[in-house]
Amino acid sequence: MSRRLAVVAMSGGVDSSVAAALMAEQGYELAGVTLKLLPRLETGFGCCGSPADIDDAKRVAERLGIRHYVMDLSALFEDRVVASFVRDYASARTPNPCVECNRSVKFGHLLALARAWGAEVLATGHYARAEGGKLLRARDESKDQSYFLYQLRAEELSSVRFPVGELAKEDVRAKARALGLATADKPESQEICFVPNRDYRSFVRTRLGAEGAPSAASAGGPVVDREGRPLGRHAGYIGFTVGQRRGLGLSGGAAASYVVAIKPETSSVVVGPEEALYARSIDVKNLSWCDGGRVFPERAWTRIRHRHGPALARLERLGEDALRAHFKEPQRAPAPGQAAVFYDGDLVLGGGTIENAVSCVAKKDAGN
Repeated sequence: MSRRLAVVAMSGGVDSSVAAALMAEQGYELAGVTLKLLPRLETGFGCCGSPADIDDAKRVAERLGIRHYVMDLSALFEDRVVASFVRDYASARTPNPCVECNRSVKFGHLLALARAWGAEVLATGHYARAEGGKLLRARDESKDQSYFLYQLRAEELSSVRFPVGELAKEDVRAKARALGLATADKPESQEICFVPNRDYRSFVRTRLGAEGAPSAASAGGPVVDREGRPLGRHAGYIGFTVGQRRGLGLSGGAAASYVVAIKPETSSVVVGPEEALYARSIDVKNLSWCDGGRVFPERAWTRIRHRHGPALARLERLGEDALRAHFKEPQRAPAPGQAAVFYDGDLVLGGGTIENAVSCVAKKDAGN
């Protein structure tokens, strides 16, 4: 009988631990691999290969009786994810490091390793489903991570398994406890793994200063209304995001304004009423389709943030690598740099990066 080898990404968290256990129950011979992405940071989040995460993954591998390896991709992670994160904020964009990590670091190298070792499949602890070369949302909608995986193509999905995608989170923890896994009650974090103390503003400022980059992003500038009239000053536009209300330092009626845009070319933060946050359409570039782009969808349910409920949109092709999504109902605060992901029910069609949005009140404010 020929062996069935599976590579399992073991991040040191409970989800990947149970994914390994479920693959073992299916009769696979397993090789657990932990990616070392943060060599000097003790986060213990169970996602980025800190020393604590590596230790937890080893303990789970020993408990399951499987081989365990560590792959150091910290230099690649620094270049593709961390440096990109800093550049995006310096350019007044809102990056999505988890999407970039899956795209540029994790899946490509893990799938290549699986092929090199002659493994049949790669398994991870993501909450999603892969069936017949297609990507689907997880059964547990509250934990669904398909938004972060839209860049996977059919040929990759045919070799990928998401064993916990059929389970609820509480069932995953119960399984881990029943198996006596060290990660059963390990807490999880929704924070950015490489940013200390949840303070991305200080992190970006420090990195920009250390790299000798232009300081416009962290230097002061004007706070203006949508017609360009000055309302105050800010201490650096990296401290603001689209949709933000607090920390504007404005008085009177202007204090109720929201950040509706950031303009790095003038170092200005633009504020306006809440209704100005709502967009009737968005432009999306750097497209990736799960089916390789064989069929362009004319309509799709569209998510503009991980926790955003899908909204129906008509998709207009703008070129081979760009489209415009016209929403049936206006959507609040789409941010350049974030991912827009397209669905047909539970089926993930693909996605791309939001470049800009068209406000519902743009014509009114312009005097049209």
